[in-house]
Amino acid sequence: MFDNSQNTVPKILIVDDTPKNLQVLGNLLQNNEYEVEFATNGKAALNWIEEDNFDLILLDIMMPEMDGYEVCEKLKSNNNTKNIPIIFLTAKIDTESIVKGFKLGAADYVTKPFNKEELLARISTQLTLIQSKKELMQKNQMVSDSIAYAEKIQQALLPTKEFIDCVLPDSFIFFKPRDIVSGDFYWIKKIKNILYFAAADCTGHGIPGAFMSMLGISTLNDIIGTSRLDMPSEILNKLRKKIKLLLNQTGKEYEQKDGMDIALCMLDTESKCLYYAGAFNPLYLIRNNEFIEYKANRQPIAIHEIETDFTNHEIQLKKDDIIYIFSDGFPDQTGGENNKKFKTKYFKEYLLSIHNQPIKKQQQLIEDKFVVWKGNNEQVDDIIIIGVKIK
Repeated sequence: MFDNSQNTVPKILIVDDTPKNLQVLGNLLQNNEYEVEFATNGKAALNWIEEDNFDLILLDIMMPEMDGYEVCEKLKSNNNTKNIPIIFLTAKIDTESIVKGFKLGAADYVTKPFNKEELLARISTQLTLIQSKKELMQKNQMVSDSIAYAEKIQQALLPTKEFIDCVLPDSFIFFKPRDIVSGDFYWIKKIKNILYFAAADCTGHGIPGAFMSMLGISTLNDIIGTSRLDMPSEILNKLRKKIKLLLNQTGKEYEQKDGMDIALCMLDTESKCLYYAGAFNPLYLIRNNEFIEYKANRQPIAIHEIETDFTNHEIQLKKDDIIYIFSDGFPDQTGGENNKKFKTKYFKEYLLSIHNQPIKKQQQLIEDKFVVWKGNNEQVDDIIIIGVKIK
């Protein structure tokens, strides 16, 4: 097919079993600076198209052995030729014939005898459309390639599976971006016997959310460094301050309010003491079949109308305790028989129903539940759920 980067002259194949028609059409198109090739029957046309690239096909319908309809059907069923525009050029003017041609995939239909200026205009329109489509596909491919590269960058910033298995062997992380890249992220940092881990939900999803997630990860790394042992509440206070500074959030009405919700934990692996603080995102603890919720502060990591220091919760963990931190992606997913949100209430009940299962199996159960609940609906948001069992 025609590509401006390789050739400035569109190539057109004329298929007609009447030599006089070939001559008239060939002269008309060549005089208008088109490159032209000819085929006198359907089989010859298909052979030509296998050997060469054409930007457009002028196709007669009434031909012996293989008519134009059959030629069109074969071309449209082939991935290599389905995008070549076909203009039927024929004396058949009944509605049924015209409709049949369009159903088979023809781009246009010109009746004989044809008006030269009309035919040239229709050819020009189809060539412009196909070139625009090619340019759009190229741009879409460039965008897709860029997003795929952004995914690699984002994945590089997330903890590796090997690291997670080392520092949190009895855990799972269910991470399911809505798009290729995610506004949700998970973060883990180990300093001696102290283990930090977080589940965060940034404003937006896709590329805007991914930018925010990268900003959140890098800022958390800067705050904690390699030796500083701040409480989660102190870290969230500092994180909010830095995010506001980086995004130039001063409280003016026209400013963006981008930021993140987050659940941040600090676990002393020796004493089994857990410290938690949250911005909108709570922490769930299941102990002896009892469900306990530690609530987050109702304020984001961003500019907010009323800002207070984040609250620190201290939890002395026991053997077989299970803790969950997460974003709102799963509870907000629409689905089920009534096509409604899963909701937080049922999310709690589901976690309680599966918490006695092995921790790694819980991840698969959660994923299966999500797939069944979502059904044919689109995923509405990014999802992150972290589960940790205490040994």
